[in-house]
Amino acid sequence: MQSDTIISLILAVPIGIITGLYSGFIVSRYIRFSDLRNQLIRIIRSIEYIQEENYVAIQNDQDVAKIPLIASDLFFLKHKNAGEIVTKLRSSIDQMKILAASGQIDVLAYDDSYKQWQTIVNNLTPNRAVLLSFWSRL
Repeated sequence: MQSDTIISLILAVPIGIITGLYSGFIVSRYIRFSDLRNQLIRIIRSIEYIQEENYVAIQNDQDVAKIPLIASDLFFLKHKNAGEIVTKLRSSIDQMKILAASGQIDVLAYDDSYKQWQTIVNNLTPNRAVLLSFWSRL
């Protein structure tokens, strides 16, 4: 009986180490994706806007320039769908800024887009195949 226990232990230790490392990789990949998503939501939430007489004044939007970097990180990590969504999001933010500055929209229309951007970011999902892959990037 004692030799069976030793054999089980010898077999269980490497399997435990391998599964522990694998689950650690999965968690670290998800945390990396989640961190990028959190950076993006902070950038959007930091945008300030108010209605002026003829236009919507937008302030504190300098971090919007970092959005392509986040999209690039998502593409590098092979979250292609999320990267494409973030790229389109940046275009939408730029388009709304132009419309707001030229007085073509009011603060309510900008606010609707602002809420939609946050919803889009909160609904970003990682590529599950990448998360579960053995040889994916961290």
